[in-house]
Amino acid sequence: MVTLRGCDRPDLLPFEEVRRRLGLMTRLPVGRREVPVAEIIGSVGRVADFDGCFRPRGKRLRADIAERAANPAVIDMPITLLQVDHAYFVEDGHKRLAMAIAAGRKDVEANVDRFETDLHLAPGTTMASIRATAQERRFRRVTGLDVALPRRRFALSDSDGYLELQESVKAHTLDFSRSEGRLVSPEEGARHWYDTLFAPILEILEANGALRLLASMTDADRFLLFRRGLDGPMDRDWRIPAWAIEGGLANVRGREHRRGVRARLGPLSRTADRPVQLLPQEPRDP
Repeated sequence: MVTLRGCDRPDLLPFEEVRRRLGLMTRLPVGRREVPVAEIIGSVGRVADFDGCFRPRGKRLRADIAERAANPAVIDMPITLLQVDHAYFVEDGHKRLAMAIAAGRKDVEANVDRFETDLHLAPGTTMASIRATAQERRFRRVTGLDVALPRRRFALSDSDGYLELQESVKAHTLDFSRSEGRLVSPEEGARHWYDTLFAPILEILEANGALRLLASMTDADRFLLFRRGLDGPMDRDWRIPAWAIEGGLANVRGREHRRGVRARLGPLSRTADRPVQLLPQEPRDP
């Protein structure tokens, strides 16, 4: 069976999980169109039957497809696809799509319905990136940052760090409420956290040339690295204290020293970073 040229996906993306994690809601009709097969990256309910390049996994399924291929008219029947941004998922017509790919076709005719999203999906999107994005969206929702800064990203290379990042926002909001003598809203507290802690830390790192040293890290990665060891209650006019700045910069220098040692020891002793590709959102607020 001919495979899809340039395809190296081991598995199809399960639409049910994608829909749940990204909060896809309303299904809208699009109509009949020609769709590039390279943009079809997932399936509704049949990820176990086909690999990521729509090759049938089982002998029985391969035989069934070969039998259908004996009727040339079958391959021209439109399939049914669900569109999410620039990616498509097969709802009906998996076998016909496999036949079309085997025949070397680059486009297929399909009846398409669309799910709206503010996220970017395209060929190359992985379930790891979708799961990480879902965790980021949850972090923004539970802290109030989704309302306070709706266009600001807080991507992390290791999504396990969202619990630490969430604790930072919530603890700051509590301190802010105490200093104000009232219960501030999550959105107000989150914005205050961003203005008095998150953004100033990034400015400190930039002023000290640390952004160049941390080029492989996201803003949220840099923030967590700097703030570890920064604790204590926040007074009304609180600002990041000098001792915390020195401690944060020491964390940065220590990380770069450890990376240099691992590089000298060689790849067998290196603990690799765990970057997670996150789905791009709209540009962040300035």
